[in-house]
Amino acid sequence: MSIFNSCKIEAPFDEMFDKNCNVKPHWKEIYDNLERVGIKQLEQKQIEIDWRLEENGVTYNIYNDPEGTNRRWNLDPIPFVLENEEWEEISKGLKQRAKLLNLIFKDLYTEQKLIKEGIIPAEIIFGHKGFIPEVFNFENTDYYTMKYYAADISRGPNGKFWVISDKTQSPSGLGYAIENRLTMNSILNDLYPKVEILKIARFIEDFKIMLKNNSSKNNENPLITLLTPGPHNETYFEHSYLSSFLNLTLVQGEDLLEKNNQLWLKSLSGLKRVDAMIRRVDSAYCDPLELRSDSQLGVAGLVNVIRKNNISMINPIGVGILENIGLNPFMKNIAKFLLNEELILPQIATWWCGQKEELDFVIKNIKTLMIKKINRTDGIEIHIGNNLDEQELSDLIKRIQRNPNYYVGQEIIDFSTVPSFNKGKIEPRNAVIRAFAYLDKNEFKVMPSGLVRVSASKDSLVVSNQKGGTSKDLWILGKNEEFTGNNVFKNREVIDSRLENISTKRAENLFWLGRYLNRAITVARMIRFNLKSMLNINRYDDNTNAKKATKILNTSLTHLTMTYPGFLTENDIKPIVEIIDLIQNSNRAGTLSFSLHMLGSINTNVKNLLTMEAWRIFEKMQKEWLSYGKQQIITNREHISELDKLLIYLMAYKELIDESIFKEQGLILYDIGCKIEISQLLISKLRSLLTNKLDMLLEYDVLDSLLNSYESYNSYRAYYKSSLEISNVLEFLLFNTKYPKSLIYIIEELLSDLNDLPNNIKNSHLSSFEEPIFKCYSMLKLSNAKRLLDIKEDEFIYKELDEFLAQISDNLAQTSEELTKTYFSHNNE
Repeated sequence: MSIFNSCKIEAPFDEMFDKNCNVKPHWKEIYDNLERVGIKQLEQKQIEIDWRLEENGVTYNIYNDPEGTNRRWNLDPIPFVLENEEWEEISKGLKQRAKLLNLIFKDLYTEQKLIKEGIIPAEIIFGHKGFIPEVFNFENTDYYTMKYYAADISRGPNGKFWVISDKTQSPSGLGYAIENRLTMNSILNDLYPKVEILKIARFIEDFKIMLKNNSSKNNENPLITLLTPGPHNETYFEHSYLSSFLNLTLVQGEDLLEKNNQLWLKSLSGLKRVDAMIRRVDSAYCDPLELRSDSQLGVAGLVNVIRKNNISMINPIGVGILENIGLNPFMKNIAKFLLNEELILPQIATWWCGQKEELDFVIKNIKTLMIKKINRTDGIEIHIGNNLDEQELSDLIKRIQRNPNYYVGQEIIDFSTVPSFNKGKIEPRNAVIRAFAYLDKNEFKVMPSGLVRVSASKDSLVVSNQKGGTSKDLWILGKNEEFTGNNVFKNREVIDSRLENISTKRAENLFWLGRYLNRAITVARMIRFNLKSMLNINRYDDNTNAKKATKILNTSLTHLTMTYPGFLTENDIKPIVEIIDLIQNSNRAGTLSFSLHMLGSINTNVKNLLTMEAWRIFEKMQKEWLSYGKQQIITNREHISELDKLLIYLMAYKELIDESIFKEQGLILYDIGCKIEISQLLISKLRSLLTNKLDMLLEYDVLDSLLNSYESYNSYRAYYKSSLEISNVLEFLLFNTKYPKSLIYIIEELLSDLNDLPNNIKNSHLSSFEEPIFKCYSMLKLSNAKRLLDIKEDEFIYKELDEFLAQISDNLAQTSEELTKTYFSHNNE
């Protein structure tokens, strides 16, 4: 019995089988191999593929999806196969279409002959959000060149490939196509040992050369950036992946600055001129000064940099107008007007509703059409007429009649199907190919492969990863011509990752990663200790001191987290209720859950720097913490158990960060953030626990609690064999130069780290961020516990100690502020 039984003659056109259910010749080798290995081995290969994708961290994010930013990318072990001869014809059609779109782009933003000659109705252009008037008619007409193009194509029921849509704004998918090919290469010899397919290495290498050639006017080593909306974008994995693969600098809008009509990258060593940009931010969001004022994704002044011809844009602002499906009905006439050629690749039959005859046709035949808006930026809405009831059809017709210029009707066509492996069986699925091309001098080059997406179910006409579809690798059968260039998949160029060249945003994220991670650890430890103390009060025969010590500890916890009024309130607050709120309330600044939420945001931003183990630890911690937070009834013992697990995860994550990032990648910024935060939190605990004079027994309990909550009790005992004394504890935590967790030890290391920062001029003067820390170090070297604990008999507060700690805390805060001004805000530039 064939494993392909369900695939035969279930669609108007199947890629593997002809109308008589015979295997097509170019699929024969694939078919025979799959029949040979059977479902069981295919399942094993699917597991291997899933493992490889997971190991490489390949994700595709879906907004508002429960899997969030960690949704796994899916790849089918059965490829989509085409003959070389057929692909050559498709490539000719794609090259022609890209060339035509390029001419349309230049015309619409310069002479506008297409509108003036009546080839295109003006309403289609000026009513579309992809047309950006702010970039109209620049002196440098070379700006209006589309250098990178993608198209979605599919085979129709007549066996011909059709263009479904053009992708010019910020084409996605190339990174996923590359990763799909690399992953399929790993199973090629096991499943398909004799199949020869065209390689994509030359295309990728030439694409890199194109990027460099378009950005090297006055620079042999141009700075080429990839502008991303950030880690919450659905294809952020690809942005990070391509930046590494193509030797680009991955940036967000906050990393860049317009100054003197130039675009600059804010790095730790200062401003670096940007020579070229490939953007994954939609045009309207690229410049809040001249375009959308509410955008936080772009760079104020970017349009003016382009206007002055001071940057090369690989996909120029404004090129999104070419994605306007309202152009489709006019493409034949446009091709004749601009090229004097017929279209090689047909399009889906499209009727623009802005013309009365076409509007009447669409309304009359609405049950047999797909209705779409020309503005896809409003969100992809596809109304399939035969899926709507009478009321829905009536409402849709009214919307079309109110704004006919904004709608098109398209013929509903069945896609060809391709065998797909899903849940242990092979079934036919509708498939769409995304093909990629770039402009090499005056001709477009098409990649001999592509990203294939297949529908989630057999009867779905919507083929989208957002709708739960999966992907395939596109194989073009044939022998490769000899390629003498570098193997781009093995020998990537060395990227200059020196510390002074890392972006401001990365540096700032690493700095705050250190701060929030240590804040979460310290707060979790303190809450756990306090909760245990509260539960153990009744163990003692005389619990008076235990109650007083617990009250002091809880007050200290409020100061530590700055969740005022907290335990400082005079109202009858139930301590357990406040403690639980400090653990679980993520909407209250300073709580443990709030700190973990902030840490999660920072982790997302630095994820591409960390090892897979670090990702997994953090994701597992987040899932378990989220599950714990949803539990309605839980005992105090269980709260403590959850805090224990959390601390284990946090400490493991912290250790993996040290293994993941080296100094030149910015680990020094992370370390500085760690040391500032640890120092500030230690000072907070010392001020709230030790500055009030207590009786001897109560003081002993407080000192014991301080050392235990700081994980320093055993270390203290190694130094002091006597009973706990406040002077010894202060000497140990403040002045012991051999104890790594003492304040003077941390401050001394902090001074060394600050000295190693880029552009920290080595002269007789301290920098603005070194000076406060040097003051801290001097204060610690010149003081001692005895002096700080000097107190008169009628006084109850160690004023010297409190003022001393307050001054050090202020200096640490000043250091953080000056670091921000110098390296993160670039106030001096």
